[in-house]
Amino acid sequence: MKIGGENEKSKMFKNFRIAAAVIFAAIYAGAWFGLLPKAAELFHVQFGPSVMNLFCGFSVGALLTTAVIALLTFVCGRFYCAFFCPMGIWQDFVSFVFRTKRNERRNFQKTRYVIAGIAFGALAAGSAAVFMLLDPYSLFGRFAVSFTIGASVPVIVIGVLAVWKKRIFCTSVCPVGTLLGLFAKKGVFRLNIKQDCVKCGGCAKVCPSGCIDSASGTIDNERCVRCMDCMAVCPKQAIVFAAGSKSSDKTSFNASKRLFLSAAVALAGGAVTGIALAKSGVMRFANAVKNAVLPPGAGDIDRFSQKCTDCRLCVKACPEKIIRASSVTGHVTLDLSKAACRFDCRRCTEVCPTGALKALSLAEKQSCKIAQAKTDFQKCIKCGLCSHVCPVRAITFDIKYAGERPPVFDGARCIGCGACTHACPVDAISILPVEKQTFITKRS
Repeated sequence: MKIGGENEKSKMFKNFRIAAAVIFAAIYAGAWFGLLPKAAELFHVQFGPSVMNLFCGFSVGALLTTAVIALLTFVCGRFYCAFFCPMGIWQDFVSFVFRTKRNERRNFQKTRYVIAGIAFGALAAGSAAVFMLLDPYSLFGRFAVSFTIGASVPVIVIGVLAVWKKRIFCTSVCPVGTLLGLFAKKGVFRLNIKQDCVKCGGCAKVCPSGCIDSASGTIDNERCVRCMDCMAVCPKQAIVFAAGSKSSDKTSFNASKRLFLSAAVALAGGAVTGIALAKSGVMRFANAVKNAVLPPGAGDIDRFSQKCTDCRLCVKACPEKIIRASSVTGHVTLDLSKAACRFDCRRCTEVCPTGALKALSLAEKQSCKIAQAKTDFQKCIKCGLCSHVCPVRAITFDIKYAGERPPVFDGARCIGCGACTHACPVDAISILPVEKQTFITKRS
């Protein structure tokens, strides 16, 4: 089986790829901007967050997503980067608008392996800091939700890199792309240049990954993002996408062995560095908001800061708009001064793609203690309004003694949702953070 041989068919495949990328870009935008809230479920099949979920815990859904995308990448190559990755789509758009001509054929193998090693080593040691900075999904999510300088700068920088060297971020920096490249390098279907190539160089000029050397007739399938632009422009249909084809790599066995050892050392060195940095505490950016109320399912500050990449999908999904993005690089928090956490809502736990917020059932969410209410009885006017709104009956009040006796608070029942604070007419109730979220089991 092969794709190629007829230029028109190759162009059709390229157009299909572009159409699919546009559709997925529209879905992503709709989810992040709140226009398509249900589309947020699509982010659970994002490769980067799924891999991260496996490093920092375990999820059957994340395991299946990782396995399926890895298998498809091994079979077909890095199609994910061209079809589904929002940052990849963004780079293609920028390159198209600015008619980028320059690309980079140099293989920054050691650079990308060191970066990937640091990212995955830090994950293994319990820090999501590098993924927070480099994961394409999280970078674009912060930009789409919060048009702040901090959220915009990385996307703008990657856009500038796309104008300069097209997909150099994907091929030399992105740890997700590096991992996918390892699956694609010796995959089942690979792009190859046939002997009837006339060395015109047209394929190399349009390649966004800079992975084609038309002079030697080789294609680096590890960096190729399967845009198929090369096939569409080839005047002799000399580029084929075929199963069981011979590798385009014409290096000798000894040279290949040296390259493999060099790559292994770079990857291992990066991993050791990432582990050391994570263990040293250098990467724990989230300490800036340590004494804060966390969304339900976060657990505690250490667990949450290890898994949250600050993608801010929960910020957009929250119907009460009380999940607040950090002003610094870190994680989101709950701002219960604006509104209460709705008792019948668990949207934030549903949309979180990394497992930073555990996927709670509604019953679990309704019993999750996210904070603790505290009453200033010197301010309390004994009206009893707080008891009427408490969803877990942590506040009791005898109406016969209105104005005489204060409400009775059962701190063990309280889940810290904040409903009582917004019912209180004199601001006598405050909400305090808890060190670790627990589940209230008794409500008789």
